[in-house]
Amino acid sequence: MGRWLSQNHIRLYVWVGIIFTIIIIPYSLFLSNQFSKFAYSQMDLFHRDKIIHTASQTEFILNKLKTYGLNMYEDPNIQGWLQMDRTDPLADMEALNTLTSFMSTESFIERAYLINLQTRQVFDSQKGIAAFDTFEDQAMLKRVQEQQSLFLQFFPHEVQGVAHLSLVVPSTPAKIYTHGYLVLLLNNQELQGHLLANNKELGTDIMVLDENGRNVLTGLESEVDAASGLFIHSASLSSQKWKVYSLSELKSFKNQAEAFQRCMVMYSILLLILLLAAALWNSRRTIMPFRSLAEQLQRKFNGAGENAKAPIRDEYSILKYGIEKLSSQVDEMNISLRDHHHLIKTEYMRQWVLQGRMNRTIRDEISDMTSLIHRERLRLVVMKIESYHHFVERYDIDSRRLLKYALCNIAEEVIRLEGGAVEAIDLASDNIVLLIGLDRTEDEMKTLLEAIKLHIRQYIRLNVSIAMSEPKHTDDDLRSVYDYVNDLTLLKFVSGSDRIYTENDYERYVQMIQPAAELKSIDKLLALVKAGNSEQVVQRLEELFSQLAAMKFSECKVQLTVLLFAVVKEFDKLSALQGLDGIDKLLAGFPTLQDLRRWLERELLDIINQLNNRQGLDRKEKLAEEMVAYIDYHIHDPMLSAEDVAKHVSLSAKYVRQIFMEMKSQPLSAYILELRINKVKELLVTSTMSVTDIGERSGFLTKSYFFTAFKKATGLTPNQYRQQHL
Repeated sequence: MGRWLSQNHIRLYVWVGIIFTIIIIPYSLFLSNQFSKFAYSQMDLFHRDKIIHTASQTEFILNKLKTYGLNMYEDPNIQGWLQMDRTDPLADMEALNTLTSFMSTESFIERAYLINLQTRQVFDSQKGIAAFDTFEDQAMLKRVQEQQSLFLQFFPHEVQGVAHLSLVVPSTPAKIYTHGYLVLLLNNQELQGHLLANNKELGTDIMVLDENGRNVLTGLESEVDAASGLFIHSASLSSQKWKVYSLSELKSFKNQAEAFQRCMVMYSILLLILLLAAALWNSRRTIMPFRSLAEQLQRKFNGAGENAKAPIRDEYSILKYGIEKLSSQVDEMNISLRDHHHLIKTEYMRQWVLQGRMNRTIRDEISDMTSLIHRERLRLVVMKIESYHHFVERYDIDSRRLLKYALCNIAEEVIRLEGGAVEAIDLASDNIVLLIGLDRTEDEMKTLLEAIKLHIRQYIRLNVSIAMSEPKHTDDDLRSVYDYVNDLTLLKFVSGSDRIYTENDYERYVQMIQPAAELKSIDKLLALVKAGNSEQVVQRLEELFSQLAAMKFSECKVQLTVLLFAVVKEFDKLSALQGLDGIDKLLAGFPTLQDLRRWLERELLDIINQLNNRQGLDRKEKLAEEMVAYIDYHIHDPMLSAEDVAKHVSLSAKYVRQIFMEMKSQPLSAYILELRINKVKELLVTSTMSVTDIGERSGFLTKSYFFTAFKKATGLTPNQYRQQHL
């Protein structure tokens, strides 16, 4: 026994059992007694409220029926029948239709009489028209003729042994003569069912008594006395001088209270047994794992090397030491995060630009990292690296990142010297984005950006095209602003002018960028080039130039500008056109349209050859690595697609998918989805962000698609995954 009680979970179980027994049994008896007292008081209050409500409802129904009776009496057809001094079959028919219509809309009226004192006829809604002498309800006829009823008061009345509440309209004092009366006989059973909720099983009885103690709804005499063992409550009906009584037997309540007390004791004993079983199971489940954990920690500490501490026998001390060690490791992680502050800030800024707007999480995270977030207005600047194809061919990925890093530092240094806030963002493509918070005019900003361009050319030997937006609010959609300004950098090829481009410059070339007449034909030509179909490219060019030859010179020049601009925009990293000074100078260098066609044909075939030359295995591996790097940089962009990756490496989307499948053995779209799911898993475990914010940060466009994709990939919802891995 001593050895058995020496185990921690057994000792805990015994003490818990003793405490539960001492507390639960007396407390259950006390609780059931208190509940009985409370139930008695609540039942008394309930019956009091119920009888008041019943009286109020009864008063309302009776007044409503009085009003309804007056409306019937005042109806022209009924008035016409009551006031006529001789029989009229047409009036009889109208009165019958009207009376039937009124009674069909009020279920409480069972029967109605129309009494005409001039013609000495009674119109019975059930039996039809009868003379006074043959009318079966002589008692009512006598009451009406003698005028003994009070003004609009209901009174009990029996017809052939059936009790009714009756109403005479109009009910007038004696000696005031009228030609006709309307008598309403109510359905007492319908009134009882609607107004009086009697419950014989619980011994509850509700009745309405007049001043003589007569039950007006049943016609029986009732003696009401406060007999022993009854709840008795009453409420008066002011308009009728009646009272509504509620009688409830205490015997039923006492039986239920005793049964409840017995159930309380039985359930308390059952609860005690269940708690003792749960305590035994829980003591083994909770205490023993802690002991096992302490033993594992002790073994780990003892085997940690020469500097390991001496064995600790106390479980509490072992766990305390382990928690302290974990806390120190968390502090080291926080220090590491502070050391990588710049990388974290850059990642958040990249998400801001690519997603368009900051969510609450990004705003909270970067509010202390950069003063840019506190500026009311900022400008978005895109610096596009010219001849990017040669730049990629000349430098590997790491070298390109270093050069872009230097380019960003130059731009930031120039802006900060002017007292502005600036963040440079590398989107892993041919351009750098600058978010600038500086209160300067457009001309002053152009001067600063020209200085940046000059320093970049001087120190790192790169030429860049720069475009700048108008001042924007921090809550504006930066993604649309970025796409717009990025297109502005292409205007250097159109105009041939090496300057800073702004949004105003775009209006001059909007017709060139969005052509109407030849857009579909040009798109087909570009698609054929990407597909590598040389013969069809030549054929398409001949068709296009045949159409151009039939145009006026001015229209032909516009369409040629559109065509060349589209080629440069699509293949700027491959085409030799990127070194030209402008379309106008290019067109002026060809004496005939056919000379221009032959030159463009050579250029397009050269592009096809360059695309085909990339099919070597080594080149495919480099392309696959570059695709992966681009996807990693843009994974939080919900608009990321195979077309974006293809544009980055200057290949067709179909060929990009083919290379990726060949080198990575999985579809490109599957890789993007897998990367996003892995990012979600990481953030669910390592951060306290909401599930919705995590989905947005991981690049999922909609909440529904995020939940569906995650559940399909893991078999769990995001919340379930977080709970299982915390």
